[in-house]
Amino acid sequence: MDWDSVCCLREEGGLGVRRLREFNVSLLGKWCWQMLVNKEGLWYRVLQARYGEEGGRLKEGGRDGSLWWRMISSIRRGVGLWEGSWFEDNVRRIVGGGGSTFFWSDNWVGDVPLRVKFPRLFDLAVDKWATVQQMASRGWAEGGGAWEWRRRLLAWEEELVSECASLLLNVVLQDYTIDRWRWMLDPLHGYSVKGTYTYLTTIGAPSQEWGRFDDVWVKEAPLKVSIFVWRLLRNRIPTKDNLFRRRIIPLDDISCIAGCDSPETEDHLLSQCPHFGEVWHRIFHWLGISFIPPASISNHLHQFCRMAGFPRAIHSFLTVISMATVWVIWKERNNRIFNQKFVTLDRLVDSIKLMSFSWLKANKPTFAFSYYDWWRHHLPCTGVLL
Repeated sequence: MDWDSVCCLREEGGLGVRRLREFNVSLLGKWCWQMLVNKEGLWYRVLQARYGEEGGRLKEGGRDGSLWWRMISSIRRGVGLWEGSWFEDNVRRIVGGGGSTFFWSDNWVGDVPLRVKFPRLFDLAVDKWATVQQMASRGWAEGGGAWEWRRRLLAWEEELVSECASLLLNVVLQDYTIDRWRWMLDPLHGYSVKGTYTYLTTIGAPSQEWGRFDDVWVKEAPLKVSIFVWRLLRNRIPTKDNLFRRRIIPLDDISCIAGCDSPETEDHLLSQCPHFGEVWHRIFHWLGISFIPPASISNHLHQFCRMAGFPRAIHSFLTVISMATVWVIWKERNNRIFNQKFVTLDRLVDSIKLMSFSWLKANKPTFAFSYYDWWRHHLPCTGVLL
């Protein structure tokens, strides 16, 4: 299995293994966020005394800074450890009175700071660190006193001033409201490592098959069975056709162990085989349902677990039964290959009933039925009234 698939979220078909680089960047990004919203802490004052402050932001410090500080500075600039200005792109300044928001450097109007949108005007401005409140009090309409330049502007530079002033026409300051920062990925709760990690790991990622793996990670089934079904849906279990493709067994040895002379693929073994397919038919008979299984085991499991005509509450029970069925068939296949022992179909079906009951009894607190009830009256146990 390729590493990118393993690191995908479980909902997208992966195992949810963390990518250390992205997780480390997410943790460092929290420090960048705290430097914006928590400037009263002792740690911030220490950094302020060590590196200095300009425009409401701590200076980078160059090579004199510690490795930790250089990594945080690279995240703010969008270079080094993680390319791209992902942090600055997701930070917005919500202006109240405007007394603590810097007019040019903070991202408070539009999508980017005004110093980025109008770099020429920022270079020519006399007061580069004026606050929004100061600029508004001076008058930022075209021709107002807020526009003070180091030299007389050219014609095309005057057009930039007109464009900038037009952005400020609808801005209304609220004198008794404090300015605050907003994290655009979660405006309600602010910065979180989990949300940022999800964002970083999905940037530029190919679209995954949503919904296909929803029934894999059920809490009622053991983890090893869930992982087996996950591998099954990705065609990564060691069936004979997969072993042949990996040059582990010869072509003459890929026939199904049930003796039907067909190549042993996962679809054939767990769904289409005349012998093991009979296990499914007996399960259908036990459940009292009519079901025509698709040729693909992936579609088979998906349709069986979400069978129409049953309430949604029963889907988890069907998922447990389907996972127990493929697990028992796989164990019987291995038992025949490695131990040369054969179990009758009746005993396989009994094993599925017992295994599904044991999983539900152990992991579902509301399941308060006996094995006899599950054996004879399984539908009432699942909440379906007869």
